[in-house]
Amino acid sequence: MTHSSQSDEFYPVGGLNTVSYDLRADLDRKIFEDPIPFYSDLAQRLVGPTGDPVLELGCGTGRISAAIAEKGIPVEGLDLSNAMLDQARDKYPDLTWHHGNMCDFDLGREFGLIIIPFRGLQEVTDADDQRRVLERAFAHLKPGGVIALDLIDPDLRYCLPEGDPEVVELPLLPMPEGVGQPGSHLRITAMERTNDPLTQQFKEHWRFEEIGADGATLRREDAWHYLRWVHRSEMRLMLELSGFVSITEFSDFKGNPPRYATNQVWIAKRPD
Repeated sequence: MTHSSQSDEFYPVGGLNTVSYDLRADLDRKIFEDPIPFYSDLAQRLVGPTGDPVLELGCGTGRISAAIAEKGIPVEGLDLSNAMLDQARDKYPDLTWHHGNMCDFDLGREFGLIIIPFRGLQEVTDADDQRRVLERAFAHLKPGGVIALDLIDPDLRYCLPEGDPEVVELPLLPMPEGVGQPGSHLRITAMERTNDPLTQQFKEHWRFEEIGADGATLRREDAWHYLRWVHRSEMRLMLELSGFVSITEFSDFKGNPPRYATNQVWIAKRPD
């Protein structure tokens, strides 16, 4: 018998997407460019073990913060999802985790480096709110502090009003330890996507299924992921309006120059 559910919350407590997030992220790192060395090396270069702490906005399960902490650098994470923070606190109990909205947080202190990895700014689906994120980051940086973030550079062929009906099934993944029936696997399917070019928002339909050893579907969950694409010129303007200077942009985590429909990797500074 299949248990089926659907949710507008993309990371619900106990959901298949939430408990398997790190598995899918590891798959992404194998298929695409791995951002973790970029952010951990940047932290080591800019602040180091004896410098000001690092703050990760949209920290999720804490994987990047943990990689930075392994270099002896003080780091803290902030996320809106209690479900994701529960995993971060369980896996990395020695680090400091904050529950909060990156649009309006106030930690009452300054940091030497603030990072927003894994396209976290695009999870904020309102243009004004994206500006607020950058302004709050600016307010939490010490003079001369740095912000670094990455985004998807939109391929406009896939941003049209008709969306994208294509269905893509990821390779079967093992179920996380302690989740599901023995011998079962996780099947993740990217379903249709709808676009709103006016607001630059898109909605992705994802399906998560526990597949038993006999191939039967034991559990099915449908969730919708909301994102907002940002053009390069728009991103630069938002950083400038938020007060940042020395703005540098790349197309990847190796420092290559901007290129259409790849990644946007940004580094900017709060004035001294």
